[in-house]
Amino acid sequence: IRLAVLETGLGGRLDATTAAGARVLAITPVALDHQEHLGPTLLDIAAEKAGAIRAGVTERVVVARQTPEAERVILARCAECDVEPRFATRDIRFEGACDGGRARVTLRTERDLYDGVCLALRGRHQAENAAAAVAVAEVLSERGYKISREHVTRGLERAEHAGRLELIDGEPAVLLDGAHNEEGALALAAYLAELGRAPVTLVFGAMRDKDVGAILRALVPSAARLILTRPVNPRSAAPEELIYATPPRHDLSTIALAPRVADALTLARTLTPPRGLVCVTGSLYLVGEAKAAIDAAGARGA
Repeated sequence: IRLAVLETGLGGRLDATTAAGARVLAITPVALDHQEHLGPTLLDIAAEKAGAIRAGVTERVVVARQTPEAERVILARCAECDVEPRFATRDIRFEGACDGGRARVTLRTERDLYDGVCLALRGRHQAENAAAAVAVAEVLSERGYKISREHVTRGLERAEHAGRLELIDGEPAVLLDGAHNEEGALALAAYLAELGRAPVTLVFGAMRDKDVGAILRALVPSAARLILTRPVNPRSAAPEELIYATPPRHDLSTIALAPRVADALTLARTLTPPRGLVCVTGSLYLVGEAKAAIDAAGARGA
């Protein structure tokens, strides 16, 4: 049996992935992002996401934990298309931490128990994503795919997602995270607090169409130093623009500007002690460029 897993690029209603005619959909937690395309409110965005549900095409929809207003929109679309929703379990218990700041969780569904799973992806918020992934796996199993509890557990413990709380060992270590909206920034800030590795030097760059102020308000309290830079992208904001979005009471003496991402990394490593942490965030474009620079430096033995 052949299977393809696709991620929508933007929204859902008009996204190109709807051409695949997926019979099983999963809607992860809806947050404010891409408002210029999807609409200004959470209700607008939830409606665009739920628009991927198609009458006569979609057979099951996995719904992750949502805000009450977003959930109402999604369930209304399910009813309109005569599709039964499958809720991801909310019976999630945190059992402690594994190495590298990963969470150990127990997930209980109506069908099975996934006990003491060490999630490969970092951050407590990944437990909600894991619950959605488990629900999708169980739906597929019910549809004839040979997916056992052991398969699911192995997947949760081995999953990789480059640029999402990706920790690169070193002195100092570098954490790459593509948080580009307020919700992502809050999740990153929570992880930094859990990790407890200080001081943190934040290397930040973002697209100018993002709510940069909200992202920086979430992240700046976690950082001892802030380096503003600009990835190579026509949509990216210049460091001189970003500085006006920093919280007004932030100590300007701890802020530096770097015209290029490679320069920002070099400066961050110089300013951060060996046991500290360099955190690169604000844009997936920035993270991709930083990762390429780190790989190139490693190849040169730098």
